[in-house]
Amino acid sequence: MDRFGRRSIQIVALLLASFFTAWAAPSSVFTLAEYRADAKDQSPAFVRSASARDLFKTIPGHSVLPRDQRSRWWRLTATQDISDAESPQFVMSQPFAKELEVWRPGDASPVRRSLYGADSDLSHSAVAHVVPLPDGLRAGQSIYVRVFSNANFASEFSILPLRAVYEQDNAYNRVRTFVLTALAAVALLAIGFAVALRQRGYAYLAATLVAQIISLAIEGGDFRGNAWLAAFAMDRRTNILLNTAAVLASVRFLMFFLNLPMTQPRAARILNLCSAALGVVLAISTFQVWRESAIAGNLVLLTIIATIIPACLYAMRHRQHEAFILLAAWTPLMLVLVIKIGSLQHWWQTYEWLQYGYPAALAFGGLSLLLGLTYKIRLLNHAWDSARQRADYDGLTGVLARPALEEALELAGAQARAGGNPLSIAFVDVDRFKTINDTYGHAIGDDVLRIIARRVRNRLRTADILGRYGGDEMVLIFPNTPLADAVRLSEYLRRSVADSPLSIDGKIVEANLSVGVAQLRNHEPVSELLKRADNALYESKRDGRGRVTGHGEHAEAMP
Repeated sequence: MDRFGRRSIQIVALLLASFFTAWAAPSSVFTLAEYRADAKDQSPAFVRSASARDLFKTIPGHSVLPRDQRSRWWRLTATQDISDAESPQFVMSQPFAKELEVWRPGDASPVRRSLYGADSDLSHSAVAHVVPLPDGLRAGQSIYVRVFSNANFASEFSILPLRAVYEQDNAYNRVRTFVLTALAAVALLAIGFAVALRQRGYAYLAATLVAQIISLAIEGGDFRGNAWLAAFAMDRRTNILLNTAAVLASVRFLMFFLNLPMTQPRAARILNLCSAALGVVLAISTFQVWRESAIAGNLVLLTIIATIIPACLYAMRHRQHEAFILLAAWTPLMLVLVIKIGSLQHWWQTYEWLQYGYPAALAFGGLSLLLGLTYKIRLLNHAWDSARQRADYDGLTGVLARPALEEALELAGAQARAGGNPLSIAFVDVDRFKTINDTYGHAIGDDVLRIIARRVRNRLRTADILGRYGGDEMVLIFPNTPLADAVRLSEYLRRSVADSPLSIDGKIVEANLSVGVAQLRNHEPVSELLKRADNALYESKRDGRGRVTGHGEHAEAMP
């Protein structure tokens, strides 16, 4: 694991540790009783009267679970005096999609709280609904709580000092800031991949993360300050649409990331069926929210998880590196999702830590995917570098291939014109190369070209460029070099080949070069410069080979 990965894990651990520290244990200074849901009179006046006392049933602990969308009443009775010295606050966790009414002793009207709307409390974070108890409570006094819920998860009641509530808010905000920042960073990287590589798979990942970011922002109360966004957040369809779209996009990303249609067609078919089912849920939820739709979506999600895990294990067994990355990144998230779905379906109890465990698992998955995408970038860069190396450099001689050579020559010409500097080139040809091939064979002929190119390249100046033009022809580019100097350099390079015969497989092969040199003229295209250098090469061949000829010894000087 690299330094970035270790640092990210340390940050997550510190944030979660601070959250655990700030999340105080539920207060034990009160008992909790639940009002009978089947009682005919649910009015505040009757529920708070002595006549309703026997309709409350004491329940263990401080956790409450609204089982349907009807309002529910609870009564908290202090078992000891709660002083007003530390500004005690009534706190209800898991406030999303829940409206709260609190009737304190002596209140003529309740204090109302909701995450969005007119009763939203912007002085606290969205980690809990908070209602102050300015006079504290005396032993035996009760407060009455009514909850209107569209959510199917439990909340915890507690009475905490204001200082503890602020610590809880601060820890929650730190975790949320980290989570949203991490997810946004991965989303931006995925968008960049999608644009740069033109791969739809990364667009699916970006869509998944954006949907999750919006969903977390809604649950975190980030849209409370804007009326339009608040209305969007309060719509019951919004949460289901976002979560369904996120799962649907993530399925398409998983299929792309693991290349399932090619490597595991059976798993791909199952995920395609799940995608179709999610599409149906998405279409229905656009118009109407039904409990059955949410149940169907959760069951499809469990099917996806049950398909992805074996698919990752299969890919790992076949040394598909992406599977290692994906399984490490999303295993915590998949475990949290299974626990969360089970809690919503009442298969087991609702765990309080899910409120921050889910975003923490999202952040961990996002950071791990960031590392995975970074790894993939390195692989792609390596592949691109290898491909560029193969495209830019001649496979036999190791010098520039013709397309890269022509590009370098165009650039050198433009720089020479812009700076008013001389530019010369040399056209090089191996004398009687066909005879060498016919005498010793093409394998030795290839070695002759390879050795000549290495000798010439090793004697070039830093700025000089050598490329293979075709066959046994090469071109030298001499920046900032007038014709006379280029002729002398070319003669030096010719002698480095002619004066030392080549020893190849026990055979001594004598080789020589014919060279034609030309200097760039005013306003001359480089194609014309190449022609003049080629004409000079022809003159060297015509005059007996093994020599260097400059085209126009008195060529017009660059201004």
